[in-house]
Amino acid sequence: MQIDSSTVAMASNDKVEVGVVAPAIIDVHTHLVPRDFPANPAPSTNTRWPCMCHHDATRATIAMGEKPFRELDPRSWDLSARRDSMAQEGIAVQVLSPMPELLSYWFEAPETLALGRHVNGAISELIAAGSGSFRGFGMVPLQSPDLAASELSRLRADGFCGVEIGSNINGVLPGDARFDEFYAEAERLQLALFVHALHPVGVERLASTPDLIPFAAFPLDVALAIASLLRSGVPERFPDLKFGFSHGGGAVIPVVHRLQKAWEISEQFKRVLPSPPAAYTARFFYDSLVYDAGYLRYLMREFAPGQVFAGTDYPFPIEQTGLRKFLDSVADGASDAIYNATASRFIGD
Repeated sequence: MQIDSSTVAMASNDKVEVGVVAPAIIDVHTHLVPRDFPANPAPSTNTRWPCMCHHDATRATIAMGEKPFRELDPRSWDLSARRDSMAQEGIAVQVLSPMPELLSYWFEAPETLALGRHVNGAISELIAAGSGSFRGFGMVPLQSPDLAASELSRLRADGFCGVEIGSNINGVLPGDARFDEFYAEAERLQLALFVHALHPVGVERLASTPDLIPFAAFPLDVALAIASLLRSGVPERFPDLKFGFSHGGGAVIPVVHRLQKAWEISEQFKRVLPSPPAAYTARFFYDSLVYDAGYLRYLMREFAPGQVFAGTDYPFPIEQTGLRKFLDSVADGASDAIYNATASRFIGD
């Protein structure tokens, strides 16, 4: 994807100052929720099938079965609402991925496949109408790795640049060998994998304070996903498969420092991963959604140089706002890769 920085205005104090050249931004971490959903194919068993209740033109609630899950506004599905937001931040491209709860690994695989095709279709429609402003990560029924692998050709043919996957699949970490067929096909088709926190381990301990789940448990689960991939030797077996991790890789930095020691003292670990873990995590990709400039600076300069792209979690409350100002605070100059070059390498443009 060739991006002309001269077409993007510089943001100042979160407002656009017209006429000042600034590097274009590709936001790799944004989510879409379709305006509506197909009918539940098995109401008696699929108690968490998504449904949408539109209160008026500006407010809606998505429910999982009969339980409200999240309040939404048209930015989740509407082209013009998204473009208005992008113009305010000087964002040239959003990469759209499903709201993670829609990944739906807990249904029967054919039902997840049908739901996924509906969600992927909504993403495709926005990409087609967006005149180059959008790219897409699709969803597949990863609880059935062979079915998920067979769906990848359809995604590639429909113009998707990657797949969003959960940090665990019904409690199974992504390093499990059952996913090798899926990884092999994603590598063959040059589809990037964006790993997003989903139903994190230990969430039951936070039952009394559920507001902590996205802030405390999500980063831990992403780090566990990375540890699982490393310990299983996935990046060694699939060297050309591109993994990107939400929330800056979560707690990856302290975890990998400890994994370095585990690798040094474990011959079994060395057999599946010939080089130290840090050699592989330096090749993974990470988004910038860490909220702290000092931490982001370390992530992009020391831990994984050149491997961090912009990401916001738009349009949900956890979103990193003031993105350009945040990136400017850590970038060395207008040509810094975090604005768009790293994203372009990850999504294959």
